[in-house]
Amino acid sequence: MRAWSKDAMTSFDARAAARELHSFLEGALIDKVYQVDEGELKVKLHVPGLGSHYLAIEPGRRVHLTWRPKPSPDSPTPAAQALRKVLSGDRIESVSQVEFDRILRFDLRSGRRVYVELLPKGTLAVVDEDGVIEQAFPARRFRDRAVVPGEEYRTPEPPPNPYELDEDEFLRLLLESERDVVRTLAVEVGLGGLYAEEVLLRAGLFGERERHASELGREDLRELYETLRDLLGQVSSGDLRPTLYEVEEGYVDATPVPLERYREEGVELVEKDTFQRALDEYYVGEFLAREEEKAREEWERERRRLERTIERQRESVERLEAKARRLRERANALYMNYQLVDGILRELRRAEEKGYSLEEIKRRILEAKGSGIEEVERIVDVDVDNRRVILRLEGEDGEVTVPVPLDEDVHSVASRLFDRAKELERKAERAREVLEEKERELERLLEEGPPEVRLEELTVRLTKRRKKAWYERFRWFISSDGFIVIGGSDAHTNELILRRYLEDHDILVHAHVHGAPHVVIKTEGKEVPERTLREAAVFAASYSRAWRWGLRAADVYWVPAEQVDKSAEAPHGGAIIRGRRNWFRRVELEVAVGIQEVEGGYRVMGGPVSAVKRHCLTYGVMVPGEEKKSAVAKRLFETFKEEVEDLRRYVTVDDIMRAMPPGKARLVES
Repeated sequence: MRAWSKDAMTSFDARAAARELHSFLEGALIDKVYQVDEGELKVKLHVPGLGSHYLAIEPGRRVHLTWRPKPSPDSPTPAAQALRKVLSGDRIESVSQVEFDRILRFDLRSGRRVYVELLPKGTLAVVDEDGVIEQAFPARRFRDRAVVPGEEYRTPEPPPNPYELDEDEFLRLLLESERDVVRTLAVEVGLGGLYAEEVLLRAGLFGERERHASELGREDLRELYETLRDLLGQVSSGDLRPTLYEVEEGYVDATPVPLERYREEGVELVEKDTFQRALDEYYVGEFLAREEEKAREEWERERRRLERTIERQRESVERLEAKARRLRERANALYMNYQLVDGILRELRRAEEKGYSLEEIKRRILEAKGSGIEEVERIVDVDVDNRRVILRLEGEDGEVTVPVPLDEDVHSVASRLFDRAKELERKAERAREVLEEKERELERLLEEGPPEVRLEELTVRLTKRRKKAWYERFRWFISSDGFIVIGGSDAHTNELILRRYLEDHDILVHAHVHGAPHVVIKTEGKEVPERTLREAAVFAASYSRAWRWGLRAADVYWVPAEQVDKSAEAPHGGAIIRGRRNWFRRVELEVAVGIQEVEGGYRVMGGPVSAVKRHCLTYGVMVPGEEKKSAVAKRLFETFKEEVEDLRRYVTVDDIMRAMPPGKARLVES
């Protein structure tokens, strides 16, 4: 089944969501309204006894609490300002579903009502006590109604309400319908296609779905009705088992109760504690997937652009080099045949001095072809208009055709050809430098792969902040012996560590891998044990490109700070090492990421297994593998949450990703 195939919430979703929201938001204070996307609002609420929470509202699609709200814009949009004017400071008294429609109604203490329509082209309407629309997001006009400020609010024609059907009415609908059973349930009973099939499955009548109700037995029809009542009761009574349906690419749907329809398809069922959590995980996941797809498309466009640029640049280099080569061949041929060419030029000028025109000279030369006279045989043509003679001369690698102006000497022509060749060679060299830079850009792009979308601010607002230590701006870990070890994550942090944080008595550790980070053991003048040196070596190897390349081991060296030359001649982010290097050969790539309890909360530490194991409450061990970094991080986060109470207030999935090595991984212990 296709991931993210659910677009808008169903009537069953609206019924379950209304019940949960009423229970959770009764008495909640509306703080601010933000427009976080073209058609999406975020409402900040203060829930008594529970603090701040956010409601995500996307008319035409969804409304639910969110624990990962989109970031607020720097300044409110006009639509958000208008909604704040009528809503901020009010309180929610109740939340309900309108009939069995995809419309939720929020009754406020002021007497206002907010209608959120989840129908196609849905809208949000703020209605005063008299039923007049004060604000609409967005304003819309329909054939039979208008949802615009100043108009009376009217809901659309409601669909059939299965909650109002008794058994006799239900049977009458089925038997009098011209449709088959499944379509009658979907349209005339008002269940929609998904739940119509679900009722048939639960009643054991799915195989009869395309038959007319009159072809079914009376007992089958009664069983169908009882099954429907059970499903309706389960949703309306709040006896929910919110469920997500997962395939490899993501979620297919989120429903308030588990559906046999999906179980039949073989998808994985993931139950959540509330339907709000299930909806939030689905729709935020869908949003992240869309953003990831946009990022991938942008990455693909950049890849194709670089490939086209490289191809054009390579052709330009080849063209310039070929032209320069031809010019050099001509110049060399002129010098190799100097006497012959000089003699031809003198004879042609002498003929002109005798009064012969170039046309006459050309005619006579062509008539003399085949005479065996070398000078004549070497002349290919006489270019009368440009006063040139075209010669075919012996070169270093065969014959070369050379145009020679009649009014210049051989040396001048050859010198000019050499000068033009040198100029083209310089252009070719500059073009080759650009080509190599673009090839490096493409290599980096391919090595990094499509970017992983991280919406850090979606969780920052709901994550408690603590004061971070100075070294947490870098990659870092605390060794088993208590030494702080820091490492760079890019050229900038490498440069910073080298120039500012590598002090006397410190130790520099570096993997023998191109572009590896600088790793520094902060000694504070103390002697560093072998165990810390080895842990720093594992850290340097594991957080280098060797991990992304899928290597199992790498060589690592260490030197004291006094052997590191940080002079200007060293490359940016690099250093020159003087003297002997101390080597650790074939250091295995393996790290752990764990949760460390510190003053003010918890933090994530990534590094050698022995160090993380010593300092962390819980941890997971990983090696280079084939699973996406984000997927591994999410699995660890779920595990850590179960083992560390209230962890979500201090740590996010992004914190775990930042502590992991660069590239895909495989968990070997968690």
